[in-house]
Amino acid sequence: MENKLAGSEGNFEPSYEWQHEEGFDLLLVHLPEFKDKEGLKVQVSNCGVLKISGDRQENQTRLRFLKEIQVKKNHDKDEIKAKFEKGVLKITLPKKVGEEYELTTTSNKSRFKKFKKVATGVAAIVVVVAALSGFAYYIYRTTIIKN
Repeated sequence: MENKLAGSEGNFEPSYEWQHEEGFDLLLVHLPEFKDKEGLKVQVSNCGVLKISGDRQENQTRLRFLKEIQVKKNHDKDEIKAKFEKGVLKITLPKKVGEEYELTTTSNKSRFKKFKKVATGVAAIVVVVAALSGFAYYIYRTTIIKN
C-alpha cells in the first residue's frame, strides 16, 4: 500500500481497497499523510460519482489528492457514510434493500403487459377474420341462391 508522490507539489494517488459485505460495501482509503479529517472531503454527485479529495499543508509541502469512483446502481447513494480514523478513511456504501425483488416484480409486470397487448391484438385479428369469413360466406350463399 504505497502512495506515490508526484513532483514537488505534493500530489499523490492514495491506495484503497474494497471489502464486500452482505448489506454494504466498504471502501478503505489509506491516507497516512493525514493525521485528522481536516482537509478531507467526500461527496456524491447526482450522477452517482463518489468524489474523495484532500488538501493539507505539511511543513513546506502541500499534499493534495483527488479520487473519483462511479457508485454502482445497487448502492443507496443517499445513505453513504464516511469516517476517518488512524490514517484510514472508511466509506460505507449501503446496498439498496429489496432491489432484486423489485426488479423481478417489474420484470413480471412488464411481461404480463406485453402478453396482454399481444393477446388483445390476436383476438382483434381473429374477430376481423371471422367477420370477413362470415361476410364472404353470406355473399357466396346469396349469389348461389339468386342464380
